[in-house]
Amino acid sequence: MRWVTVLAVILLCGCSSTQVRQEFVGYSINDVKNSTAKQVRNFDMSASDCIAKIKDVLKDMKAVVREDEKNQYILADNFQKVFRSTVDTTQVGILVTSTDKGKCRVEIASGNIDLAAYVANEISIKDRSKERRSLNKVGRVKRFHKK
Repeated sequence: MRWVTVLAVILLCGCSSTQVRQEFVGYSINDVKNSTAKQVRNFDMSASDCIAKIKDVLKDMKAVVREDEKNQYILADNFQKVFRSTVDTTQVGILVTSTDKGKCRVEIASGNIDLAAYVANEISIKDRSKERRSLNKVGRVKRFHKK
């Protein structure tokens, strides 16, 4: 009887769709690479700096983060505190690849397309806000030193 059950599970898992596998196992790197609805962003920083920034953004969002450092891949979930139309198991896969020296590409995908766009925008906003703060500091210095 046990063999029949094991055989049935193997056959059913082999015949299951990608969506069912993603629900049980999670988003894989290939799911992010092959997603037709992924968000893509380019940054002027190294891949390791970008990963650190992404982890900071996800930490601010109170997401649960798992990282594959070797493949520069991040899997995050538990976004229901900052994004209404999710449950705690809705996952976002984030793949970071180096493109040139000091530049990287970030691919973000999720079963919830709106969540992927939200996370991508939050990552981009944090990058821009840091630039704005440094520009504001420079602007203030210039204003104080005007004659």
